[in-house]
Amino acid sequence: MAERLLEGLNAAQREAVTHPGGPLLVLAGAGSGKTRVITRRIAWLAGQGIPPQNVLALTFSVKAAEEMRTRAEELLEDPYEELVCTTFHSFCVRLLQEEALEAGFDPFFHPAAPADRLALMMERLDSLDVRHHDMRGNPAPFVAKVIDRIDRLKDEMVTSAEYLEWAESLAASEDEAERDSSLREAEFARLYAAHDRMLDEAGAMDFGEMIMRAKHLLEQSPAARRRVSERFRAVLVDEYQDTNFAQNQLVQLLASKHGNLTVVADDDQSIYKWRGAALSNVMAFKEQYAGARDIVLTENYRCPQAVLDSAYRLIQYNNP
Repeated sequence: MAERLLEGLNAAQREAVTHPGGPLLVLAGAGSGKTRVITRRIAWLAGQGIPPQNVLALTFSVKAAEEMRTRAEELLEDPYEELVCTTFHSFCVRLLQEEALEAGFDPFFHPAAPADRLALMMERLDSLDVRHHDMRGNPAPFVAKVIDRIDRLKDEMVTSAEYLEWAESLAASEDEAERDSSLREAEFARLYAAHDRMLDEAGAMDFGEMIMRAKHLLEQSPAARRRVSERFRAVLVDEYQDTNFAQNQLVQLLASKHGNLTVVADDDQSIYKWRGAALSNVMAFKEQYAGARDIVLTENYRCPQAVLDSAYRLIQYNNP
């Protein structure tokens, strides 16, 4: 089986697939075979004594998760219980439902998309005390912007209470512009709190809240953290360059006990900056994990060299 898993791989891909353990950063551009590396590493870990059901593979889209699962299943020969290739949000739903009693909330909560949250707040618009923001007679775009701003704050693990504390501190600032904005920012913090309260009452949770609560659960409950680390003895993350601060904090907790973390990133392709993605997660990986290994996949199977050279010249304008 080992020979079959390594068949057709170049030297760098083989090195990544057969990494013996511990933190590993794989830098891989589009067309360099990174999905092949992840799926074959899952099968390789199975051959090294970590059953497939004890491997957690995280990515960003349902389509990517399904493709990863399908390709990994084709490589596995021995029977297994379940292959957990999933999105961050689906994993958090599952974790929070399984650990609901430990976390202290309703196990039957349902995820709420931005459109659901907009509808909920519009239904209760009269209960919102808005004095320092101008809705210009059209509340829907205003509420949508409030929801978007809440999402960005949750990406950075900032709660409504923390935001309110910061907003109120502006009143004592020496800067006149900051003092003037204090009431407006404090009002936004109360809108943020009202948004979360409405979701709680509806038995719902937004995506950012799921990440935050999963992170807090693993931080504050040693028993839950032990159960998760014993179940998932290796963690793999695809498209690591698109993780935001909160997601990266969650990943660190998931791998904190065993350290068997493999992340695959294209450091020239962070496309979700507008959604909180932090390329700094990639750049700081080796600082966060002492002794971490990094492997670069340089051979491209999709584009001729002339295309790659042209793309490289353009990318250099955004080199951080």
